[in-house]
Amino acid sequence: MNSILHFLASSIHQSPSADNYQPWLIKWDEKTLTVTYDSGRVKDQTFPPENPATLLTIGATLENIKQAATAIGLELNLQIPQELDLSELIYYHADINTPHKEISLSKKSIPLFNRHTNRLAYKKSPLSPDIIKMLSDQEQGPARVVIFEHKNEIQEIAQVVKKASEIRFQTEEVHEWLGKSLRFSDEGGSNGKTGDGLDTRTLDLPPGGQLFLHLIKSWSRMKLLNKIGAYKLLSIIDSAPIQQAPCLVAIIGPTKFQDILAAGQLMTRVWIELNNHGIAAHPYFVISDQLHRREANLIPDELTELADSIHQSSQKIFHLKEGETIQMLLRVGYPKKIPIPSKRLKLNKVCTGFEIKEN
Repeated sequence: MNSILHFLASSIHQSPSADNYQPWLIKWDEKTLTVTYDSGRVKDQTFPPENPATLLTIGATLENIKQAATAIGLELNLQIPQELDLSELIYYHADINTPHKEISLSKKSIPLFNRHTNRLAYKKSPLSPDIIKMLSDQEQGPARVVIFEHKNEIQEIAQVVKKASEIRFQTEEVHEWLGKSLRFSDEGGSNGKTGDGLDTRTLDLPPGGQLFLHLIKSWSRMKLLNKIGAYKLLSIIDSAPIQQAPCLVAIIGPTKFQDILAAGQLMTRVWIELNNHGIAAHPYFVISDQLHRREANLIPDELTELADSIHQSSQKIFHLKEGETIQMLLRVGYPKKIPIPSKRLKLNKVCTGFEIKEN
């Protein structure tokens, strides 16, 4: 049996995060649960606290804690600031009146605990009309869903993913984050030395793929290989699953703090629903990332023209309204194989102020 406090913390910790870094820190002060950015653990290892990738993650934790509270009949009192205070890095508070009450509900019976990423190949089968309608009806505040089923639209989006990936593999900062996130079998993958980062066993790699990732993990080697066009090859590999996808789901919304949190909630709700219906999901943030970086003037000078092309194509393809951007792209479809689930840090690594009893 778990206490309500432990159960809610576990639901937060089940959330998807950029490169599986789990950047949240869950604090308890005998009345209020507070979710902040864990600067001591993840600073300079992954996206900064105010980055849209991190805010989508925090939105995901909001969706999970709300679904967990609903499952046990608990009414949550959530306080979410209008803007993120960079001096405190507090994303939200949740008051809990009966934190130590024991519950017997099994986590396996709650869909959020079964959500997972599937980067493997999907069947060509289209999604049923009922599923498409269910997805289309989802929204969260100003965040909305746009679905792509037609081959020509999917091919167009694949080309935008390819262009965005070309920028990613030519950007030192982004590449170094990727390199830091990779977990190989001798570095915490299959032997479980760590519970964060991208376990390379979860990637759909060809023979020799892990060795190649080892090779390009260093920016100095990647920069050298880029002189012979390595970024082009990698961008083709990165966009190929999109090109072959039976369906794509775009999460669209404005770019203010609470709006991105809403997009993260919507993304996670859609993802949970898909998995609950036996449909796989694979998140692609690469277009969103380059659009955000373009807006913040972080694109290398020699790549700004390519970034402008991505911006123009995205406006048209994703039917963006004034002030909107694509927050996340999900490749979805019926899976051919069940993937190895991503690992998690021990819960006590991301919690403070209360005792954690690991099951």
